Amino acid sequence: MVKGLNNIYKLLILLLSLGMGGCAAWGWNGTQVNTDNRLVSKEGETEYCAVYFLRPLTERAMGFSDNALTIDLDGSKLLTLEKGDYTLVYMRPRVRTTMTVENRTEVGPYWLTKKMTKDYEFGFTAGETYFIVLEPVDGEFRGVYFTAKDVDLYTAKQLAHNLRPSGEARKAPIGNL
Repeated sequence: MVKGLNNIYKLLILLLSLGMGGCAAWGWNGTQVNTDNRLVSKEGETEYCAVYFLRPLTERAMGFSDNALTIDLDGSKLLTLEKGDYTLVYMRPRVRTTMTVENRTEVGPYWLTKKMTKDYEFGFTAGETYFIVLEPVDGEFRGVYFTAKDVDLYTAKQLAHNLRPSGEARKAPIGNL
């Protein structure tokens, strides 16, 4: 009997290992910053600002909308942001930039999948630190879209307390500011 259980456990471990390897094979990589984006500051530049992007957890599962968000600046991909993560991007200052937040959602009575995009305007000043929170808005049959708003340090610390730092935010977590 014990030998049979050992074989079952070995099989379960093998299946779990294969399943986790499948995530990597299918391209799931979590939160990632596109460092080739022209607005991302390069090492050694003296004029830059720090921009934290925070994506809080939700009270309930939201289907496709729980998948990673894509964030573009001026039409160029900046990052993907997973639910429950926050990351830091050192950016070149801009008087005005258009941020496009893209997600997939289910719409209508038949739950068809649709891509949702919303544009937001931001400006970034050299030497400053910004905290942009991305929150879902459930439009029921119209689907879920995300708002992007700049918040203060206190609010960012409260939110970040329950989030995972990713990328550069691991080196400079919001809690240490």
